[in-house]
Amino acid sequence: MDVLFFMDTKTIKILLANDHPLLRSAISNLLNKHEQIQVVGEAGNFKELLEKLTQIPADILMTDDVMPFGDILTVLPVIKEQYPELKIIVNSMHDASAPHIKKMMEWADGLVGFNSVAADFIKAVETVWGIKNI
Repeated sequence: MDVLFFMDTKTIKILLANDHPLLRSAISNLLNKHEQIQVVGEAGNFKELLEKLTQIPADILMTDDVMPFGDILTVLPVIKEQYPELKIIVNSMHDASAPHIKKMMEWADGLVGFNSVAADFIKAVETVWGIKNI
């Protein structure tokens, strides 16, 4: 069986949103270690996230599911309506079977738990972007 992978040499621009500065910094450093990934902006809450989306072009939004100034189930449909091409990866401490996670996945393209290993964050970017071994 032949398997074809879409290999795009373009830098993948990520907007990162998390209300915990230390965790946001750690995820940003992890992602920026890869040649094809660049964190182009950061937000510490949903209000700031919506503002940054109007200012900073991004390919992927990686966001915490619980942050101040909004609710993920309200914010994601708005983002998908305004930015339909934007891929969304949600980070959560909740199990994938939690009711709000299942509902959230109607708009999100990927999910990475905070109990995941570092490689899972990169794999999530690979998966939603449609490439292998970036």
